[in-house]
Amino acid sequence: MLPLRRFGLLSVIGCITLMPLLVLPAMVGTLIDETTLTETQAGWSASLNFLGGAIIAGLMALRMHRLDLSKVAAIGLLVAAIGDGLSGFSAGHAPVFLFVRFCTGVGAGAAYTAVLAAFARLPDVDRGYAVFVTLQFTLSGLGLFLLPVFSQYLGASGMFLTIAALDVLGLLLCSKLPGRAVQSAAEQGAAARGRRTELHVLLAWTTILGALGFLVFESALVAQYTYIERVGVSLALTDQQVGTALLIASLAGIPGALSIVLLGARVGRMGGLSFGVAFAIAGLIIMISAGMISTVQFLPYVLGAGMISFAWAFCLPYIQGLMAALDPHGSAAALGSASSTIGGAIGPGLAALVVGTGVYQHVMMFTIALLLLALTSFFIASRRVVRP
Repeated sequence: MLPLRRFGLLSVIGCITLMPLLVLPAMVGTLIDETTLTETQAGWSASLNFLGGAIIAGLMALRMHRLDLSKVAAIGLLVAAIGDGLSGFSAGHAPVFLFVRFCTGVGAGAAYTAVLAAFARLPDVDRGYAVFVTLQFTLSGLGLFLLPVFSQYLGASGMFLTIAALDVLGLLLCSKLPGRAVQSAAEQGAAARGRRTELHVLLAWTTILGALGFLVFESALVAQYTYIERVGVSLALTDQQVGTALLIASLAGIPGALSIVLLGARVGRMGGLSFGVAFAIAGLIIMISAGMISTVQFLPYVLGAGMISFAWAFCLPYIQGLMAALDPHGSAAALGSASSTIGGAIGPGLAALVVGTGVYQHVMMFTIALLLLALTSFFIASRRVVRP
């Protein structure tokens, strides 16, 4: 199969595993409006779903060289399909529903991690991840537009059954994923002596720094995302203006990822990351000074938000490509999946610690500091990588 076609296939399967994340705000809204769950319970259902994915990704990283990715993805999507199906009928019973969402996250997380590892085994991995991220932003925009429109007809049961049907579609495509990794003679010898090949990779200081950088990067951007709507409110923008700005910003992520499909490795992985982080910081500075640089505050707000979204999507393929390059068999990519999920989970908490009494500029400045720390970690980790 040609690389671009394979990238597309892996991206479809990967996006199916990420569907609860891609439509998260609309899914939470549907749960609140169409079930007896409270706002807190709806939020916890998402957190537990992502926690399950992070845990299984970390465990898979320890055995990635010996896993059959096709079988793992198939089993994971089967578990996810069952879990999503049960979710549609258990939303009225909060403890059962929360447990089901955690188990569903384990299944979907296993399949997602298998997809990331499959990307790592292909050439031109940065371009492959860029196709993946492009499809994520595209489907997220469509889902966030369509789900609120049809939620009153679907209800929570219909929403989860639709996702379960997508899980089944992904399950049917899993046979196209690779099986076990083909190891070199040196790797086979190491495995025969101690069965510690993955552990050696994961404990390497470059892998640890790469994973730490991914965690910090996601924490930084999720932190600012947590309060970006409040920034618009603080600028005295109307609800319609804020909504329009965030819609435009979300769409800006599509060309951000798509540009990597066109660029590939021409600018170098660290060159691309440096540009992306600098572009994000420029957007954050515009957001911080939005009330001072223009009397029409909507324009700097939408510009800053769009630049941040563009940079986020632009950097992700390079970061995932870096983790894949640290171990072409996928164990570092699996660790990156776990660390980014954890980073996304702690981002809102970090933002809450620095926001004070509604001083949202502090969150933006904190995000800048975290982005610089993440970039430093990536620079050090990249010293081990031979590929661009």
